[in-house]
Amino acid sequence: MKGIIISGIHHWGFSVRAPRTSAGGDSYIVPPITTILGALSRGYCVDYAVKNNVSCTENFINEHIKDLFWVTYGTEDPSLIPYSDLLREERVPYRQSKYRKIESSGDWFGVSAFGKVYGVNSTFKIALLLNTSDIEFWSKIGWQITSLGSKESLVSVTDVKVADVSEPEDEESSTIFYIPDECISNKEYFEVVNMPVKNVYTLSTKPVLGVFSKFLVPRSKFPLIGGKVNIRENSINKDICSVFKLLDYYVITFKEGLKRWY
Repeated sequence: MKGIIISGIHHWGFSVRAPRTSAGGDSYIVPPITTILGALSRGYCVDYAVKNNVSCTENFINEHIKDLFWVTYGTEDPSLIPYSDLLREERVPYRQSKYRKIESSGDWFGVSAFGKVYGVNSTFKIALLLNTSDIEFWSKIGWQITSLGSKESLVSVTDVKVADVSEPEDEESSTIFYIPDECISNKEYFEVVNMPVKNVYTLSTKPVLGVFSKFLVPRSKFPLIGGKVNIRENSINKDICSVFKLLDYYVITFKEGLKRWY
């Protein structure tokens, strides 16, 4: 198996919110699998034309998900912190016509808290474990990632490295990447987060919630997000999960990888 480590820098941080939430929703504390897949699809989607109400990201996943064994995100330094911006928003388009008259102008604006994760110049890593020998395709779209989350959540990719993937045995490991909740028993330096893994790309007038699963996000220095967490060998649930190593990074996931959902 081959793997790719994509290295990058957040310009200011990011905002990734569930499709069911309003502008007042909190952001996920890390970009979920669905967000990373969307970011990878951007280079693929440059010349895409929407057909039959199918988004480009959905088309990208349908065509290429079989080549991707696993994808995850992490930061080597604990440098991200959740927060909310208070915004004064125009509410006129959402009000009944009788409340749009000048006499009701005092109610035309409202205050909302916009969820974000702050981390100016924070570095990050995205790990891709591949089922394919077409490394060049995945390397190219890795270089073309421009944001993680909303289009304003800008990033700069600084390096893309290809490596062999091994499965070390009886070896103490540490990780910066988020892990499926079922994979380890000692969760002392992790936060459990329920995040989307599939089906939030449908073009529709109604939000599509998709499929969710729980993950363990490293928080080595609370309240900051990120950092490296040591994992004892006997805390790994080896009946359903495996440890993979590429370069100097360890990735822990289900034995079947993304096939659990795709």
